[in-house]
Amino acid sequence: MKKYVLAAAGGFGREIAAWLPSYASGNVVCGFVDDVKPAEQVLGRIDTHTIVPDADYLVCLGNGADRIAVGERLLARGARMGTMVAPMGLYASDVTQVPGGMFLGVCSISSTVEVGRFVLVQGFACIGHDVVLEDGVTVSSHVFIGGGAHIGRNVTIHPHASILPDVRVGEGAVIGAGSIVTKDVPPHVTVFGSPAKVIAVHRSGE
Repeated sequence: MKKYVLAAAGGFGREIAAWLPSYASGNVVCGFVDDVKPAEQVLGRIDTHTIVPDADYLVCLGNGADRIAVGERLLARGARMGTMVAPMGLYASDVTQVPGGMFLGVCSISSTVEVGRFVLVQGFACIGHDVVLEDGVTVSSHVFIGGGAHIGRNVTIHPHASILPDVRVGEGAVIGAGSIVTKDVPPHVTVFGSPAKVIAVHRSGE
């Protein structure tokens, strides 16, 4: 039996709680930790609940910067970060030891892919060979990332976007849904379209 505690009891957290037992019959969700959302299964607040020593923790937040921030708070208290790897996915790189990583549904991870902490890859995403996903990257459903691409810290890639081979995406950038990214993307911008162009610039940390 493998125990999990999920940080954040919102919609995404409830989805993960439903998927974990379906991925393996021995998976058990002990409960949630959440600072704002009361629920029957909430064990307490992130910074004050009693750490479950034999459980793996997963941070169930859609934003990469938030996943890192909450995950580091839990690590500082002695929690053990887990990894969620859907058994129906295709993995040519070992992602089973990625702290706080979540690889959902029928995603595909090719060879020699480097994956940072608290990365989320959703179902039907396809990650090419020699790709780098830095900490906190969010890859939505049906995204394609070509071989050799480098995706910076806390980048969010929305559904059905394609990033061509060897493209670099800067820290904190947002790739709009359905966009085709043909050239490097600066940090802290939103790009959209085919080919993708900058449509917004935001401050670092937003």
